[in-house]
Amino acid sequence: MTVPFLIRELCRDDAANLAAALALHDAAHALEVAWLDGYPLPRLWQSSGDIAVSPLYILAGYDEAMQLCALLACGRADDGSLDIVRTLVAPTRLGEGWAGRLLTAALAGETAATVSSAQANRAALRCYHKAGFVRVRDFTAADGLALTTLRWQRDDSELPLTLDADGWVKEAQQLSSPNCDNYPQPAVPLLVIHNISLPPYRYGGDGVAQLFGNRLDPAADPYYATIAHLRVSAHFFIRRDGRLLQFVSTRQRAWHAGVSQWRGRERCNDFALGIELEGCDFEPFCHAQYRTLAALARLLQRECGIEAITGHQHIAPGRKTDPGPYFDWPRLAAAVGRALPEN
Repeated sequence: MTVPFLIRELCRDDAANLAAALALHDAAHALEVAWLDGYPLPRLWQSSGDIAVSPLYILAGYDEAMQLCALLACGRADDGSLDIVRTLVAPTRLGEGWAGRLLTAALAGETAATVSSAQANRAALRCYHKAGFVRVRDFTAADGLALTTLRWQRDDSELPLTLDADGWVKEAQQLSSPNCDNYPQPAVPLLVIHNISLPPYRYGGDGVAQLFGNRLDPAADPYYATIAHLRVSAHFFIRRDGRLLQFVSTRQRAWHAGVSQWRGRERCNDFALGIELEGCDFEPFCHAQYRTLAALARLLQRECGIEAITGHQHIAPGRKTDPGPYFDWPRLAAAVGRALPEN
């Protein structure tokens, strides 16, 4: 399988890699200075040698050709929380989701994080807001630059979810899909976890809702032309920020599993509920998604008689790979009180 991108700590032992990091820094810095109308924004590093000895932790994002596309430098605040110092994206790769990927990786396992950004850098502020950061304060630096401080806090509180008599979660955004029908029998013991992103590896758009609603425009993206004819759905879709969407009632069969088998039973759609996580096989899912997923799984166990939870990759091995190697099964297992996945 071709890996479309890779997020990892910057390797500082390779001169070519350090040179690429400095070139990216310089290009991103020049663009931000232009956005700030020529404000003399301090450079983070002056040379590749500075990068090599920097005390900051540096995450790097590479594309499938192993070309360096983005960097995130961070340290620790006095309270031990993550302090994001700078996020840098190559100007030619803006709009491809690199900053979001780096933030997701940086926040994995953290409880809190802080970042300050120029108020004029609207793109950066949108990216941080999308990742779950909230504005703490606006202030003006001694040199006159208007800044905004944002903070991200891990939320481990219980998410209240309720299921109505018709099989719809009241707290979810309800977008009814025509791609469903009746279960052949009332018992639905299985919950299947998937991942999806449309276009591939891009998050936050309406592609999934359009696909499940048979409204996907084949001209909107080259990949859409290959799937617009499909008639598929899932019961639930959890976005990167934890928002829950529901497309099919739990009382009806959604079309999510395809050719599949679980414990000798074929056609898993006939006896399963399906949850799609916004994501892919190549990067971690977000804390907000696990929080929503845990609450939803507990609700479905309690109200729908779910007896087992597994992944699409487990019921269709060799054909499907989701939710993939980055999905944290032990984390979900702890939340629902059972060993997972149940194959």
